[in-house]
Amino acid sequence: MELETKFSKIEADAVTADGLISGYASRFGLLDQGGDIVAKGAFSRSLKGRQPKMFWMHRASEPIGKWTDVVEDDDGLRVTGKLNMDVQRAREAYALLKAGDIDGLSIGYATRKSSIRGNARVLNDVDLYEVSIVSEQMLREATVDQVKSMDEILSGAKSGDSVPLKRAVEKALRDAGFPAWLAKAQAALAPEALGDGSRDASASEIAKLIKDSFKI
Repeated sequence: MELETKFSKIEADAVTADGLISGYASRFGLLDQGGDIVAKGAFSRSLKGRQPKMFWMHRASEPIGKWTDVVEDDDGLRVTGKLNMDVQRAREAYALLKAGDIDGLSIGYATRKSSIRGNARVLNDVDLYEVSIVSEQMLREATVDQVKSMDEILSGAKSGDSVPLKRAVEKALRDAGFPAWLAKAQAALAPEALGDGSRDASASEIAKLIKDSFKI
C-alpha cells in the first residue's frame, strides 16, 4: 500500500534536551500545497485502533522513538513523543532539529473518506500509520518525479509495478494545472487508461493523453 504524506512545520524549541518532542503533525481546516484540507475529526477513528509509529523520513526501517500521546484538539493533530537517544539516527535527528536544519513532522496515511469543496479535496476520515520527522525540502523533492520513457513505464506497469506510471501521470496532470486531488484520482486509473503503446512523452504530452482518455 502506498501511503500519502503531509508536512507540518515545527520549531527547534519543540525538542527538549532529553529528546522529548511535541508539535502539530497536521492542522485542521487549512488548504495545503497539495490541494487538500484535513477536516476536524479525520483521525479520530484511526486513533481508537492504533498509535502511529515514529519514523525518520517515512522509512519504516528507521524507527527513531515512540509517540506517547497523539490527540486531536481544536487546531489539529497534536503529538508528543520521545526520541530513542540510544539510536544513532535519533541522536542525529535531535541535533538537526535543535539546529533548525530540519523542521518538520509529516504524517503517513491512507484516505478512507473524502469529499470535494470547490477545487479542494477534504479529508474526512483517514488511517494514520506513522508520523515522521522530516525536512520540508525532502518532501518537495519526493513529489517531483522525472518523466521516464513510456517504454520503461509501461513495461513496469505490465509487470505489476504501476507506481512509476501513476506518479508520472499525476505529475503531468499537476504540471498541466489540475488540482492535486484530481491528478491523484486520475493517475490511479492510468494503467487502464493508457493501455498498450510505446512513446517518449513530455509532461504535457502525458497530460493531453490522460485528458483525452478521461474526457476532462
